Amino acid sequence: MASERAGSKRAAKGTEGTTAAAAAAAALQLHGDVLGEVLRRLAPRWLAACRCVCKAWRDAIDGGGLLRADLLPLSLAGFFLNFSCHDYSEYFSRPTTTTTTTTTTCHRHLITGKLDFLPSEGEWQMALDHCNGLLLLESGCVVNPATKAWMDLTPYPPPPPLIEEEQEVKTYPEEHLVFDPTLSPHFEVLIIPHLLPFDKDRSKKQPPQNSAWPPSPLVLNVFSSRTREWEERPFVREGEAAGAMADVASVRGTHYAAYWRGTLYVRCQSNFVMRLSLLDNKYRIIHRPVDAEAREFSSRYLGKSKQGVYFASLSKDRLLVWLLDEPCGDMKWVLMHQTDLGPSLATSHKLDGHWILDDINYECSTWLFPKGRKPLTLARENFEWNSDDDDIVNDAAEDTVKRRYDEYALILGFHPYKEILFIESMDRGYAYHLSSSKFEELGKLHPVSLHGIPNEHLDVELSFPYTPCWIEEFPQPELDCKLNSIWKP
Repeated sequence: MASERAGSKRAAKGTEGTTAAAAAAAALQLHGDVLGEVLRRLAPRWLAACRCVCKAWRDAIDGGGLLRADLLPLSLAGFFLNFSCHDYSEYFSRPTTTTTTTTTTCHRHLITGKLDFLPSEGEWQMALDHCNGLLLLESGCVVNPATKAWMDLTPYPPPPPLIEEEQEVKTYPEEHLVFDPTLSPHFEVLIIPHLLPFDKDRSKKQPPQNSAWPPSPLVLNVFSSRTREWEERPFVREGEAAGAMADVASVRGTHYAAYWRGTLYVRCQSNFVMRLSLLDNKYRIIHRPVDAEAREFSSRYLGKSKQGVYFASLSKDRLLVWLLDEPCGDMKWVLMHQTDLGPSLATSHKLDGHWILDDINYECSTWLFPKGRKPLTLARENFEWNSDDDDIVNDAAEDTVKRRYDEYALILGFHPYKEILFIESMDRGYAYHLSSSKFEELGKLHPVSLHGIPNEHLDVELSFPYTPCWIEEFPQPELDCKLNSIWKP
């Protein structure tokens, strides 16, 4: 019997191999145009795999210019910044005069923070999140600033019940965007609930304060561009909860997220990170590094960089940076860098950096100012974007100037592909290289006075490292051409 089963398995395996070989042979017989059209429908990651199948496929992909790494969000262009008391996100970036040439032409316009290609001012608002070239706006619109494509989300659904229906739990939502153009042109938006402190009015029926948070399953509202609909998606917890509700609850705060290899990492509440696997709909709780909780009034940031997910804490001048190590599912933070930035922040390495802030809010509100105050003319207009060069260093002479440093410094984010941390202090942007401890001044990033509010009081509330995606294909529901007009390029 054993020999018969072994023979059957060999026969089945041989049949599978024959079938695969026959399929490959049949594909090779396709007319060049047909083969190209079939390959064109594949995501970049699978196109790269198909190049290794045979010479005919490689020639079809290369000849048709189907695999274009220069279109992917693989370089840092700048930062979208949300300032307090502003209506629109500002764009802070370094212009360049170098023009790229490729085998297949691709029209690339100047990227700015001015999203006036949207049909109404109601669509163009502050950015809530960014992921691989797409922005999620307050208006419920997802937009690609590089290609000027956009999609309206359908109206947000009511939050799903988190615990027993007869009990009341107060939460506030945070929307997070996930998008990987190497796998699919589709994106998703997840709404994460954050727990608010318990109501002092005990007449309301509230759950026991020692109840575990987050619950399991944790039911989230998720929007998919594939169906253009919201759905309730349950995520099952692996491991322990973050803690009791009374201990976890906190006032509203800034909850940055990082999307890395099919997993969304969200900084939640006061002391933990939620790791949401979109592959198997499971989540785990990762407690924040202990030292990051030691000081009050510190700037904390969760983001992705060269090796994965990073967490940074900057308190006055003491910088700590951790890397999340995930060997065999065992999550732990590894301290990879610590330093005192005080001397560097007190010494500007360049008198004037070359990065520029768009000052969109000023440009859109010039009617508020007295006559004679003309709109700003940015030097950016004389530059073009170069996707092959996102280096921070400028070859100009590095003049230095000493100045008093006694202000609060803020982390703007990580470079997504290099171990560089961006910081704001004294109205200016800086780049700090973790590997070499090199410190550079980028330029002035605070906007001009607006609505009578001095610029020194305009705090950066949110910041997003921006990586442009130039892929022209937009999300379309599978096998449904009727929704082709959802995206409006």
